[in-house]
Amino acid sequence: MKKNNCVSGRINFGTDGWRAEIAESFTFENLGRLAVRVAGYAGKNSTVCVGYDNRFLSPEYASFFAAVLEKNGVKADLSASAVPTPCVSHRTARRGCALGACISASHNPASYNGLKLKENYGGSARSELVEELIEGISGTSYDGPGWALKYEGETSDWGEEYLAELEKALPDGELRVAVDYFHGSGSPLFGELLGRKGYTEIPLRSGRNPLFGGVNPEPRPQYLCELRKLLEKGGADIGFAFDGDADRIALVDERGRFLSMQVILATLAWDMLESGREGRIIKTVAGSCLVERLSEKFKAQTEIVPIGFKNICPEMLKGDVLVAGEESGGIGFGDYLPERDALYTSVRILEMMKRRSMPFGEIWDKGSSEFGGSHYPREEFPCKRSFSREELLQRISENIKIQDLPYRIERVSDLDGVRIDMGGGRWLPIRPSGTEPPKRLSARGEDEAATEKMIRSGRKSINEE
Repeated sequence: MKKNNCVSGRINFGTDGWRAEIAESFTFENLGRLAVRVAGYAGKNSTVCVGYDNRFLSPEYASFFAAVLEKNGVKADLSASAVPTPCVSHRTARRGCALGACISASHNPASYNGLKLKENYGGSARSELVEELIEGISGTSYDGPGWALKYEGETSDWGEEYLAELEKALPDGELRVAVDYFHGSGSPLFGELLGRKGYTEIPLRSGRNPLFGGVNPEPRPQYLCELRKLLEKGGADIGFAFDGDADRIALVDERGRFLSMQVILATLAWDMLESGREGRIIKTVAGSCLVERLSEKFKAQTEIVPIGFKNICPEMLKGDVLVAGEESGGIGFGDYLPERDALYTSVRILEMMKRRSMPFGEIWDKGSSEFGGSHYPREEFPCKRSFSREELLQRISENIKIQDLPYRIERVSDLDGVRIDMGGGRWLPIRPSGTEPPKRLSARGEDEAATEKMIRSGRKSINEE
């Protein structure tokens, strides 16, 4: 039997929100139960923002969720159209709402939907809040109507308020900007923003398609062939790729090179530090060593946290943060919201290019000539059987003693999954996905051959080969 993240009515939150397969675990009944809990936490007469993405049934789920909130004494501020999850964060923080909710399963397969919760400062819900909501969920029932229950109040257009803030940070320009939206909710807002400032948008996969063209809506290199070919042929000056709800980003430079979040974060951090700005840099345990090299060179402080932006957010709330990022593509800025935002990250990249009068690839080459480059592949694969976190740690700790790993082991960390650090700044993180069944392998090395060796060794360490 296929394992779901909601069993017998149980709702589990992963690294960012609750995600489950539609009609199996993500049902109107379960969503209604969670809406009752959210209403109880927010309190009567408070306001909760409710947005949604382009997934199957997302508009209907959002209308239903808003209606249940209203029936439980909470005012719902429901978006009139699909919006990026960062727009929900922005609306929640700027309007002073008690909470924000976005019906979205982010980059998960098309068969999934989900709910992301944002606190009143716009960041992902703290573990304490999630635990409070889930603690009594088993005793919370919802026996009202399902899809037939619809929100009857007024909806509102959130886009203008969100774009107005992004517009302040984006200088006028004439660049040709290609954007692969993966049929997600980043379009049409980002295209409208580019047009206002003189840029030419070249949209790819911009219309709504709940099946996402047969791939996961995740900006990974194997899904970006069309974008890369466009840049290789000189058809655009830069290419961005957003995930399904536009909080994650990847980039293709003017030469057609795919550049992951690791490169984007390092380049943005280098630009700020090299320009004389001061502050901390936050990264997750799966982040590359590029940031540490930068911090050492510029005498900046780097904080390392477990994977998930919900673990980055508390550090951002402390203040004194330049930039923060997680390996899956989420980047946030200390002078904005304590949350990731692919549109705002794109704005900051375009501003950097305009200020330096250089294409992104040249900026990266200049920076990496000072602090070094890296190769960073990421692989996901299903396990032959499920491991608990404790079993995974034990399996790897036992096997690394007998496996011939390609490089000398210097340290093994269990901050989040397992991270094996080897000589020469090479490392291999292995962890379960927080949102899907597969295990996840990443590696950092000086070249492709080194990282492939580590990926193969990682598979062996949990007996997958």
